[in-house]
This record gives sequence, C-alpha cells and structure tokens, in this order.
Amino acid sequence: MSQGRSRAPRLLGWIGWAGADAIGRLALLTGSTVILSRMLEPRDFGVSALVLTIVAVASVCVGAPFEEALAQRRALRRSHLGAALAVAFLVALGLFLLSIAGGFWLGRAYGEPEMRVLLPVAMLSIFFSGHSDIATALARRLHRFNDVAIATLGGHAIGIALSLAIAFAGGGIWALIAQRLLVVVARAILLQWRLGFLILPRWSTAHLGHIGRFARISFFDRLADNLTYLAFNNVVGALYGVTVLGYVNMAMRLIEPIRGAIVATSHNLAFSYFAGASSDPRRLRDRVEPVVANAAFVIAPLFVGMAAVTPILLPIVAGPGWDGAIDIAIFLAVGAAILLPARLVYTALSASARPEFSLIGSLSGFGATLLLLVVASPLGPVSVGLSRLVGDTFQSALAIGLPARNLAWPRRERFRALLPAWGLSGAMGAIVVGVGFALDGVNRPLALVISVTTGVVCYAVLLAVFARPAFRNLLAIVRPSARIAPSVES
Repeated sequence: MSQGRSRAPRLLGWIGWAGADAIGRLALLTGSTVILSRMLEPRDFGVSALVLTIVAVASVCVGAPFEEALAQRRALRRSHLGAALAVAFLVALGLFLLSIAGGFWLGRAYGEPEMRVLLPVAMLSIFFSGHSDIATALARRLHRFNDVAIATLGGHAIGIALSLAIAFAGGGIWALIAQRLLVVVARAILLQWRLGFLILPRWSTAHLGHIGRFARISFFDRLADNLTYLAFNNVVGALYGVTVLGYVNMAMRLIEPIRGAIVATSHNLAFSYFAGASSDPRRLRDRVEPVVANAAFVIAPLFVGMAAVTPILLPIVAGPGWDGAIDIAIFLAVGAAILLPARLVYTALSASARPEFSLIGSLSGFGATLLLLVVASPLGPVSVGLSRLVGDTFQSALAIGLPARNLAWPRRERFRALLPAWGLSGAMGAIVVGVGFALDGVNRPLALVISVTTGVVCYAVLLAVFARPAFRNLLAIVRPSARIAPSVES
C-alpha cells in the first residue's frame, strides 16, 4: 500500500505535466494558426502540407523505428542508444540527399517551383528528430515524462515564436516550413539538456540485432500511419488541387494538435504501466480494461464536443475564407473520438512485445481511407473528411475485434468498455449542435462560450446519471484529495 501511495503523487505529476504540455501546445499552435491564416493564402497551406508530410514520413524512417524498440527492452545499454543514433544519422543523410532531387520533381509535378528549395530545407529537421526520438525512448525508460513534456512544450514555444517572426518579416510560406523545423530542433536540444545524458552515435551491429525485430515492426507501423497522411494529401491535391488541400491543412491544424498530444501522452504513460504486467495476460487485462474505459470517458467527449462547436470555432480561429475546412474538421474530430480510446488496446499489445497488431491496424486504416477517398470523390471535398472518419473507425473496429490471446480480454467486453463513453458523448454532442443552431446570429465568441459550457454541464449530468463510477473517477482526478475507496482491501 505504501508503495502504491508513494507512486500516486509522481503519477499525478506526470499527468499534470502532460496536461500542461498538451494545453500549452494547443494554445501555441492555435495562436499561430490564428495569425498565419490571416497572413497567408490557402494555397500556401496546401503547398506546405505537401512538403511537410513528406518530411514527416522521412522522420519516421530515421528515429521512430528505435523509440518503441528501445523503450520496451528489459536491458538497455549505452551501446544500444549509440548504435540506434548511428543508423538514424546515416538514414537521415541518405534521405536529405534524395530530397534535393525530390524537390525538383515535386516542383514540376505541382507547378510550384519553390518546392525545389522548400523540401530540402524542411528535410534538415530529420537529423534532429531522429536524435529526439531516441532521447525520448531513454526518458521513457527512466520515467522522465516530465522532461519529455517540458522539452516538447519549450520546443513549440521557441519554434513557433521564431516562425511568427519570419512571417512578420515577410517570409510568407517559409514561416510554415520553419515552424516544424525550428520546433524539432529546439525540442531535441532541450530534451538532451534536461536528460543530462549525452547520446553519441556509435556503430554496433550486435546491439542493433538486439532491437531489430521490434524496430522493424514499429517502423512499419509508424510508416503506415504517416503514409496515410502523405498519400492522403497527394490524392487530395490530385483530385481537388492545392487550395482544397489548404482547407484540409487548416482542419488538421484545428484537430491534430490535440489528437497528437493525446496519442503521444496516453501511449507513453500507458505503455509503461502495461509493461509491468506484460508477462501475464490476465494481469495485463486487469490493467488495460479500466484504463481504456476511463480514458474513453475523457477522450471521446473532448473530440465530439470539438466536432459540435467546429462551425463556430473554426471561423474564429481561421478568419473569413476558410468555410471549406469546416466539414473536414468535423469528420476528423469524430474519427478521433472513435479511434483514440481504442488505440490503447494496441498500446497494451505493444507493451507485451506484440507491435504487429498496431501495424495491422495502421495498414487497415490506411487502405480504408484511400479507398473511400477515391470511390467517394464524386461527392466533392466532403469525401476528404468522410474517408478519414471511415479509416479511423476501421482501426477502432479492428482493435475491438482482434482475437488477441495476449490480452485475455474478450471482444464483447472490449466493446462494452468503450460503448458508454461513445453513447454519452454522442448525446452531449447532439445537444451542443442544437444549441449552436439556436445561437445562429449570435456573436461567435459568445456562442462558443455558451456552447462549450452547455456541453460540459450536459456531459457531467449524463455521467452522474448513467455512469456514476466514471464520474467519481473524473472528480478524483480534478480533486486529488477526494480519494476513491479501493474495491479490494489489502
């Protein structure tokens, strides 16, 4: 009992810093979007989206294969870190050289000559993202989640401030490119400084062999996830042009900062918690089930609420001329509400050294998204958001339906753990949408405040009536002094 009590403050500290990081990043990214959307054209956002999604895929090839592999190793040595970094730098160098030729091809393909320079400059970030991923793996092993959150938030503050300075200096689209580059560089430097452990490249074939299998599967998982964005953006650009792609980018700027923060934070915290029971499927199930259920009661209403207020929120954030992004953002938010709680099932399987299930989920979502995007193209730009919703739903359904013996958690129970949160969130969202229609013509900021307040109050009432245990758990998080009595006495 004393050990559990001693861990509680530290866990709350991790959650507190993770929350501060997520909220801080959201504020910074939203603030930059408010400013940049009024200084740049949808075309600029579309061109930068094409460039930056290529860079995102390249960054996966550099450091992402090693983060999960290093984090889950039972015995991690300095040589493992050095060997991973050596490979990361070699891959980064090769991809940077390819980007020089790729920039010329991309510029010709889309009739945008500036892409010839934009792509190689943006690609410089992969040298730092590889180092950052490996340092993050070390921080996770050491349970230094606070340092990860501080470095991430600090990196965003520095990078966004400098990118806005570039925009005000007349840099145009370069501000969008610089934002990613500078954020990645600043985060890598801050995390290295916070850890106080210098990671240097050092080739070791033997130590690479120790992490090979997990790294390969983790790599393909992350690659499939990012290829979805790359293929998605290129198909959208081919079907509808860079202006519609700019609308997609704006919708993602509204939803993805929160989605990305929740995915990273929930995965990192849950992975360490699940790994402690990975050798016993029943113990693992006992840990996974309440985490998935309680996380769903937090994550689902957040994104359903965002979907409900998007018609009010997006014009406030982006300004006039961005109405084409509203429907896309709504679909993205609903998809996140369906998928993100279920992703913790993949996290549990990865913690038990079975990352292939996450890879299968990413590939299935990738295929479903692209298939529907092409098939539904006669519907117009709305097919862009609809295809992402279907892809997310497919991944979630697979997480529920996987016959994974490692979890010892039946499919029906998985579905029952998620259904209440989805149902109550949907009811809350319907009420907020109705309030939004009733407030049509009211000052937008005031309408947003009323809609958000209505959503929070309605959801709290729904929880108190239909899901009282979850309501008590959420109150305990908001008010840590209010302890919930354990169900089993020690």
